[in-house]
Amino acid sequence: MRREILGVVAAVLIAGVASALPQAAPAQNPVPRKPVVKKTPEGPQPAIEIVEKIKDFGVVAKGDKIHAIFEVRNTGKAPLEISQVRPTCGCTVANFDRTVAPGEGGKIVAEVDTTGFNGAISKAVLVFSNDPATPQVSLVIKAEVRAFVEVLPRPLVIFQSVLQGEAATQKLTLSSTDGSDFKIESAIPSGGPYEISYRELPTEERIPDKKGSQWGLTVTVPANAPEGMLNHKILVKTTAPKAREVTINVTGAVRPVVQVIPGEVNFGTVAGDALIGRNVMINNNRQGTELKLTDVSVDNPNFTTEVLPLQAGQRFQVAVTMKAGVPKGTQKATLKITTNDPMRKSIEVPIQAVVQ
Repeated sequence: MRREILGVVAAVLIAGVASALPQAAPAQNPVPRKPVVKKTPEGPQPAIEIVEKIKDFGVVAKGDKIHAIFEVRNTGKAPLEISQVRPTCGCTVANFDRTVAPGEGGKIVAEVDTTGFNGAISKAVLVFSNDPATPQVSLVIKAEVRAFVEVLPRPLVIFQSVLQGEAATQKLTLSSTDGSDFKIESAIPSGGPYEISYRELPTEERIPDKKGSQWGLTVTVPANAPEGMLNHKILVKTTAPKAREVTINVTGAVRPVVQVIPGEVNFGTVAGDALIGRNVMINNNRQGTELKLTDVSVDNPNFTTEVLPLQAGQRFQVAVTMKAGVPKGTQKATLKITTNDPMRKSIEVPIQAVVQ
């Protein structure tokens, strides 16, 4: 009897817990989403039409500028507003008509400078307007860029490791690519220390199996060229009808025979009771020689120097130290170095410190 009563109680408790638990909602069918329908603009609208979207100029001489004119028509019923014309790399937009009335026409003028191109090129121009049906149109300019006077081995002169006091020379050949004859009228650099000469090559110096004229061009960096970077262009003018101008790039550097790094020593603002040092590096750039520092001194007693050879005859470190207890104010000095190099026997490095 007792077991029956306990069973009844347990059943009641389980039923109560089950009724207290949240009941799962009955499955519902998802509400279908209404498709987004683009509203058709009301009233009259413009319509852009490009008469010829792709313009192919065929073979173009390298260095020429391609002048492309695209005709635009508005076949709509409202004014066509061209908000932007965006060219890709190597192409520029000279001008374009911003507003074209219904039934009227306009122009988009674009240019491509072929100086930096060779072979087949394809340049795009993106046109943005208020045409709701075609807000963006792509225009294309195509051409085959050909150099009718080529520069061999390439239209680039690189002067590597040119030392002051030592002249360096590079030679190029200008050759006709279509077998025609031409002459060089001038070769003018945009700057730099160059000496340039040119002459028509005799038979024994010509590149074999090439017809037409061949000219030799010599570019020299003279021995007295100043230290610094070389980054210039040489403009060669010829009588070739399809290559009136030929551009040759020049790059490189003229390095000092004895290099000093840095060229001046600036301690900045320092405390007078501090012992502070700076280093000056002396490098020998002349191969096959041994550099010697025969004397190193400083003309201000508040500074001292010490020479540390890093690589015998090639690299030196000169330590410049400002003594502790230097009076307040600006301290100036000159580090003087004497070497055995005939091109740079004497080196002077300015020194400055502001003592607080």
